[in-house]
Amino acid sequence: MTEQGVTGVEITTGFFPLSFFLFFCTPRIEINGNVHEKRWGTHFFEIPPGTCKITVYFRYLFMSRCGENSISVDVAQGTIKRVRYNMPLLMTAKGSLKVS
Repeated sequence: MTEQGVTGVEITTGFFPLSFFLFFCTPRIEINGNVHEKRWGTHFFEIPPGTCKITVYFRYLFMSRCGENSISVDVAQGTIKRVRYNMPLLMTAKGSLKVS
């Protein structure tokens, strides 16, 4: 349970430290089809309770959806689900998405 019954998801995006060139890329966080361009780091999105689909990706060189991966998350009323996206070293690989 959270203070004041806020319902939403907290999404943290990150990458392997040696991939420092990704600082120049802007992750896109798509929640139920709505795209949000955010910097790497932690961001909170207030959403209604229920199941939501989260997709994270970024543009890199000629790839418009590099590292793309999706996950469905069930969010109960008054709770916050934490989702972590981490991009591996290989640009052709999917980023990992985990819910806690």
